[in-house]
Amino acid sequence: MTSRNLNQTWRDVVFKQYEQDHAAGVPFPIRYLINAAEWKNDIFIEIPNKIDVPVFRQAVLYFSRTRRLADDPAYEDNLIKVRARVARFSPSSSAQRNVDASPQDDTDQPEPAAAGNSG
Repeated sequence: MTSRNLNQTWRDVVFKQYEQDHAAGVPFPIRYLINAAEWKNDIFIEIPNKIDVPVFRQAVLYFSRTRRLADDPAYEDNLIKVRARVARFSPSSSAQRNVDASPQDDTDQPEPAAAGNSG
C-alpha cells in the first residue's frame, strides 16, 4: 500500500512554485498571491530579482518567523517584499467594505465602469 501526505502549507506551495519558475527562467519580478492562515488573509509575495532557491526559502522562512504574531504581514528586505491583499474601496457605500472585491492595482481586469457600458 502506498500512502502520501498531500497537506501543504502556503510556504510549501510558494517554495514549489518558485523552484519551478526559477528552473523555467520566467521573467522577474515575480509576484505570488496566496492565502496565509496566520493572518487569515491573502498575501502578495514579490521577488524583484532572481535569487537562488535556497536563498528564497530562507528569506520566506525568516519573514514567516518574524511576522507570524503580527496583525499585519507587511515585510520588506532586499530579497522579498510581502504585503496583505486589501479589498477595493466601494464608493457607493462608504459604510460597507466589499471584501470580495478585487484589490486596487492588484488585478489585470478592467475597472467595472470601463467594461463597456453603452447607453
